Amino acid sequence: MRCKKAEKYLLRSFDDRLSREEKDRLNTHLKKCPLCQERYREYQSMLQTLRSDDFPEPKPYFWERLQPRLKEERRSGPWSLWKQWSIRILPVSLLLIVALTVTALFFLPAQQEELSQSGILLRNRNPFEESMPLLAEEGVENPNMMLIFTSLNETSSSRRYIP
Repeated sequence: MRCKKAEKYLLRSFDDRLSREEKDRLNTHLKKCPLCQERYREYQSMLQTLRSDDFPEPKPYFWERLQPRLKEERRSGPWSLWKQWSIRILPVSLLLIVALTVTALFFLPAQQEELSQSGILLRNRNPFEESMPLLAEEGVENPNMMLIFTSLNETSSSRRYIP
């Protein structure tokens, strides 16, 4: 048995709420564990102190001062209840907001950009696909084609052929 469970059994044993089996397990643990033996002695001394008749009498007007404080505490009850719920609801609401945001990002369709007619035609095609066989051909070269492709490779902004 672990010390944490033994301490629970210890506290229940002072109220006589242990079964016979639990008492045996607790006694076996107390024989082996010096830390739990010390706790047992501390709890015993506390109980003896509480059961003794040496309690001092409360000061005069103690009960008269205590009653208004208890009434004041009752009046602040709804606010404390609201405070407890708000502390619990805040993380849950933040988690809900994050979950909705993630859902919106992953499951809602993305807006598609508008394309021009030439963009639609060239969307999945290589624009030089039809002219590649012409360039690969050896023989007579078409000067117009050379001008077009030279201007595409040109880095100047004018896009004109410069011989």
